[in-house]
Amino acid sequence: MQDFMVDDSLHPQSIGFDATDRENIVVTVGVLVNRTQEAMLLDNFYETIYDDGYRPFRTKSRDLSLPSKKVQNLLLQCNGKVGICIHQDDVTLAYAEAVHSAIILDELNIASNDTIAIVDGDQARADQLCQAASAIDVIPPSITNCVQSELYYPHLLLADLVAGIVADTITANPTAFSSASLDGPVKAMMDTTPESRKKRWGRAYSAVARGEGEVQQATYEQRYADSVRERVSCWFHGLFGKTHAPPPESDGVQPVVGRLNAMGCENVAMWLDGK
Repeated sequence: MQDFMVDDSLHPQSIGFDATDRENIVVTVGVLVNRTQEAMLLDNFYETIYDDGYRPFRTKSRDLSLPSKKVQNLLLQCNGKVGICIHQDDVTLAYAEAVHSAIILDELNIASNDTIAIVDGDQARADQLCQAASAIDVIPPSITNCVQSELYYPHLLLADLVAGIVADTITANPTAFSSASLDGPVKAMMDTTPESRKKRWGRAYSAVARGEGEVQQATYEQRYADSVRERVSCWFHGLFGKTHAPPPESDGVQPVVGRLNAMGCENVAMWLDGK
């Protein structure tokens, strides 16, 4: 998989964010992986949840009904770093996701020189993360946006799956998060509910809600992929989904198949080769 070309520089890794909400609960998850770790995650998805209906570059989290133990196992087998934030109150999902994402960037000490951030959705979501980061004095990496990102990037699908399971667990047991501990790739867990208006949550949420703060829009290539082959091509070349954008220049999967086979991911490579 090729490095990301963003802001005229190559970046070997990315942190992908996604969030979900239930009644008075928002959970945001950030997953930091390099491009090789993305491929290993893709292979693990294929080996672990193919029988549950998962199909690479075709399946969204809402298409799956996975037991929490299986999602937990997928998380623990991730070779990257993961941060999780929750907020138990009636708040706006998009604002909370931006604030949580900025806090996760801070807690995981994400370097801005070799990493990019990927947010799910349109450019407004990327701008909101910029505003949240600025409000709490966090220097973010270059921020990209990708529409339907979980179809393009496996770590965005993992983020969405984990956010959903955490939200369901807290709904069933409101004390579950406070009694949980860091494990495996999970390097940061924060409950922002108790934070006062003067702390990070309040400052950042206010800035995003008011549309205040510095916004720096990164430069990167966006394409619209309408098929598995096109999404595979976008993933391999580090491109990002955008509605009404042109399709990728090529939908060839052989470079991806060859790379996956070389990494020992033969089964998912074989499946992609048949698309």
